[in-house]
Amino acid sequence: MISVFLDLTGRHFLFPKESSTDYVVLTPALPMRLNSFTLCMNLALNVWENRPINLFAYRTFNRYALILSLTYNWYVGLYMRGETILFPTLDKCNTWTHICLTWESEHGRCELWVNGRRTGNKIYRKDSIVQPGGTVILGQDYNSYSRDFDEKESYIGKIKDLNMWNKVLSLRSLRSVFKGKVKQKGDIFDWSNLSYSIKGNVTLV
Repeated sequence: MISVFLDLTGRHFLFPKESSTDYVVLTPALPMRLNSFTLCMNLALNVWENRPINLFAYRTFNRYALILSLTYNWYVGLYMRGETILFPTLDKCNTWTHICLTWESEHGRCELWVNGRRTGNKIYRKDSIVQPGGTVILGQDYNSYSRDFDEKESYIGKIKDLNMWNKVLSLRSLRSVFKGKVKQKGDIFDWSNLSYSIKGNVTLV
């Protein structure tokens, strides 16, 4: 286990194999009490089996959840307690693919951006609030009852440039993030100043 707080610019996490023990725990810089957010990351998958894949999972002890995943047939799924919404599938995820997910509570507007282009929008969880006090995990999601991990839902591949804001970024800012020109540092997670703990055989490359 490694626990650090580092600038990860130019580096990535490598999840080497299907596993129930390989994941990364992230420590948010601010409490995860959110009525809006933008979550961005670059990913390169090495999963060829048609199965669920957990990217980013946040759960509290009272089972509140915010989970970003790929579902069967690689639809992009967002779960916020009670139901999952699906966005169009990702193509060629074996190469670096940049995704951003935005959501705001007032109108329930939720959008997915892939490589700087909006690929889907939904109305979801209007007037909801993401509750604080939970744990953020990359590459896995534990069962809310047994707290076990399922290797058949694990992430295999690379993740980098993960940033999260407690607001919806503007169109201009989203495109700047895709181009690697992050002018507004993530106030919840900032890849250039990230607190994390590696579990299992995940490596920082």
